[in-house]
Amino acid sequence: MNSTTSIDVFEVLHDLLHLFRARLRRSMESIHPELTFNEVRILMHTGRHPGLTQKELVEHSHTDKAQMARTLAQLQDRGWLERSASASDKRVRCLRLSPQGQTLHARLRQLREALAAELLQECPPPLQAQLLALLEQARDSARQHSPKPEDHA
Repeated sequence: MNSTTSIDVFEVLHDLLHLFRARLRRSMESIHPELTFNEVRILMHTGRHPGLTQKELVEHSHTDKAQMARTLAQLQDRGWLERSASASDKRVRCLRLSPQGQTLHARLRQLREALAAELLQECPPPLQAQLLALLEQARDSARQHSPKPEDHA
């Protein structure tokens, strides 16, 4: 693969993600008009990883700790998120979706799945599976060859 092709891979990924996110933002209004894209990302990740810590969520999202704390407080105030002390360390807060949050998560998951299926409708399922495997391989390779965060300290 030449250097132009490598860059083209990321340009196409960027374009595809932009299309997906733009459609998702427009469609989110039908589920909840005040819901922001970052709140959706937090709800979706928390729904897939119940019990994760606030620190793990900050590391995953590459978001500022203070901004994350504010967003989590808003989600908790709306009744979508629950925070509780960790069994092993009372200083650590574990995140879970509330029953209301689980209902919202299910609706958002259905919306995301429908949008993804629509955007990839011309790409047969076996090709989608192959694309996924190739992207996972590229991600894993990039992680393996990237400096660890503590290397930058």
